[in-house]
Amino acid sequence: MRFQNALENARLALQILATAFLVSIIINILLIIGWHGAQSKVNVYIPPQIPQTGITLRAGEYPNTTIYSFTYYIWQSINHWPTNGVDDYKQTIQQFSAYLTPRFKNFLIHDYNERFNQGELQERIRTLSGLNGAVFQNADVQAVGDGVWIVHLKMRLSEHMNMNSNEVKDVAIEYTLRIVRYDVDAKANPWGLALDGFIANPQRIQTYV
Repeated sequence: MRFQNALENARLALQILATAFLVSIIINILLIIGWHGAQSKVNVYIPPQIPQTGITLRAGEYPNTTIYSFTYYIWQSINHWPTNGVDDYKQTIQQFSAYLTPRFKNFLIHDYNERFNQGELQERIRTLSGLNGAVFQNADVQAVGDGVWIVHLKMRLSEHMNMNSNEVKDVAIEYTLRIVRYDVDAKANPWGLALDGFIANPQRIQTYV
């Protein structure tokens, strides 16, 4: 009798162990599936100035400072022609095409062709810098919704002729640009943003030359 009870207890213990082993296998499989399906990269954009009260950030949420910095950097780079606008303008459009929507890229190509035909690029050197006294303000960036922003840039545009270094243009301009979320190619465009065109024609603030 004692032998039979011991045998039954042993069988019960084996069943419990087998069940526990099977459950652990299922849990491990689910964990592996969840691990493979989990997001491997999370982008958190931290503004340059953090208030003493602290901030709450969400993954993938863009502060106004990030939107402004992105717009400033890309637009300034596209308008940097260090040697000759004929080559430099075309090159910058291509170089930064990952940060342009197809619509705005086509607009810039059309602008290039018009300027080329009118002789406004040959031997032309261009620089674009922040306007003196113009600093970032929250009002410079407006969130429209659905991953769309309107950005105001106040900048100084200067142009010289490479052959004689004569200054042919020096003006203060306000650009109003449309920025959109553009999660198309994270390798080519880690910002996940793109310039989508002008909201309004650039406005000349002041003419120096």
